[in-house]
Amino acid sequence: MKFTIAVLTLTICSSMVSACPFCLAPMQTWAEMVADAEVVVLAKLQITHEGSQTEKPYAVLEIVEVHKGRDVLPDGRIVRMNDYLYGQAGDLFLLRGGLRSAEIPSVIETFAQDDANPTSSAIRKISASGTSDSDVSSLRPQTFEWDWADGVSVRSYRYITAAPGPKKETQERLKYFLPFLETEGPLVAADAWGEFANADYEDIVASRKLFPADKLRTWISNKQTSPERLGLYGMMLGVCGSEQDAEFLEQQIGQPVSGEIRFGVEGLMGGLLLLTGEDGLSFLEETRLENANASQFDCFAVVQALQFVWAYEPELMQKQRLRSALYPMLEREDLREIAVRDLARWQDWKAVPLLTEVYEDCRNNDLRTVRAIIGFLFVCLKSEQDGDTHVAAANRLLDRIRSENGRVVRSVERDFR
Repeated sequence: MKFTIAVLTLTICSSMVSACPFCLAPMQTWAEMVADAEVVVLAKLQITHEGSQTEKPYAVLEIVEVHKGRDVLPDGRIVRMNDYLYGQAGDLFLLRGGLRSAEIPSVIETFAQDDANPTSSAIRKISASGTSDSDVSSLRPQTFEWDWADGVSVRSYRYITAAPGPKKETQERLKYFLPFLETEGPLVAADAWGEFANADYEDIVASRKLFPADKLRTWISNKQTSPERLGLYGMMLGVCGSEQDAEFLEQQIGQPVSGEIRFGVEGLMGGLLLLTGEDGLSFLEETRLENANASQFDCFAVVQALQFVWAYEPELMQKQRLRSALYPMLEREDLREIAVRDLARWQDWKAVPLLTEVYEDCRNNDLRTVRAIIGFLFVCLKSEQDGDTHVAAANRLLDRIRSENGRVVRSVERDFR
């Protein structure tokens, strides 16, 4: 269980660097893939062959429309992919490809002849400048290869090809993708979510007037909404919502349920804090942080929400109010290491006396928390001035740990040189 929480902590910390605070790292979006590809086409499947003992699998398709790379692949071309495509004749696919360097001059079967037997392959070599075989002898050889094929509908293809590229202003891009959140069709909905997951928090806030609060409430309350999207929608509602939305989020968060693991609830908690500040924090403390029956994941979700407020909305409430909210976590074996590290980052030197008791509980069987405490003390001693009461207490505790776990202290100390 500690390993799981540690992985989630790394995920949260990495996502807070430059993307949606409550989103896991998203897949590469279609706009990014189109920007990276040299050729992007819409093609209709004609033949797909699963292969045999003597023949490799392949598929033959007719290009319906060239979105990118028209100089290489004109409309109406019959192409062959050396791979099996799941589908039936007439199904549409979006193909991506481009020129690839070849270590040894060679040819590759890429284009099928547009004749009565489309499975017979025409051999063609393409240079970087698009010249014919006879012109490329002095150039580094390149061959055209298809990288990927994805089944699409006409609607999803239009969505992909009309999307603004990654270099466009983020707020302009979010305006395009917003209507496609939770739209019919999993490919489009997942990609639109990915664009918001990639967006900086500041750009999401700047776009708040566009957010449909009524739809956000519907998506949040829908049990079929994917957990990775729930956190984003909760934060978006917190950014654009009202007092009634705060009541809605509190109802959705509800009371902790024994044995239940709810991914995405941290975003609902973050949204609640955005709308209610300290009142929302009091609710989360009462139902989770100060509730001995609340699960590890329930409490960790609150910690994530507090990390979000500290990093992105530092003026929302007093810093010491956030710091002290973590104190109950010091009593929980499954979360105390995270609490100690956060308190060190948040420079809460008033917590030094509390760490003496924590060390007493973990010194023999929880090396990770011991290391976190030592790190806290080193940061404290570097930050505070001689004569401060916290410095004296930190030195006393560090001396004790050094006498009992000198090797561990020396190991941590190397990281602070």
